[in-house]
Amino acid sequence: MFKLKSRFCSQEPGQGDGGAPNNPPSSTGAASAASDAVLQAQIDAGIASAVAKLHADFSAEFEKSTGHKDLKSFNEARLKEQGKLQELVDSKAAEANTFRSKFEQLAVSNALLQAAGEAVDPSTVVELLQAKAVVDDAGKVTVDGKPAADAVKALLEAKPFLAKAQGGPGSGAPANAGAAVKQVARAEFERMAPPQQVQFVKDGGQVV
Repeated sequence: MFKLKSRFCSQEPGQGDGGAPNNPPSSTGAASAASDAVLQAQIDAGIASAVAKLHADFSAEFEKSTGHKDLKSFNEARLKEQGKLQELVDSKAAEANTFRSKFEQLAVSNALLQAAGEAVDPSTVVELLQAKAVVDDAGKVTVDGKPAADAVKALLEAKPFLAKAQGGPGSGAPANAGAAVKQVARAEFERMAPPQQVQFVKDGGQVV
């Protein structure tokens, strides 16, 4: 009995059996972890807020500069504008081609008419040669690679009934005895309308 009492008395406060410390569980570690979590949450919230503000400021400035709230709508608008621009380019190109075509037709007609002064009907000469005429970038007209005047001269020499009579009534193409070729008198040919004259020549007819 004495020994047991002595043992109890010899133990220091805060010690259990065997003299080991008998301290209550400490809450310092848990409090520190909770504090770190709160601090991290505050940092994350601050970063998110800063990013959101930066995005809002950028969107506001972007809309002020471009008139669009975001990049997607801006790109869509640009694509539409590019489509309209291409339509405008195509339209202007078509207008330029039309103008060039009209210019070439006028240049060919003028060149052939000027060279066809010796023709009975200059418009007939134009009708016969204009499909073979070409206008270069300088506005020069050639027919089968020859100047317009040379082409008209060659045509009138090949088909003298298209040329004005020179001298007496015997001028013009010689009579052709071949029955296969249609022949008309010069007076009759001159009474034909220009389209009829052109068709007559194309069909191989001769003026006698």
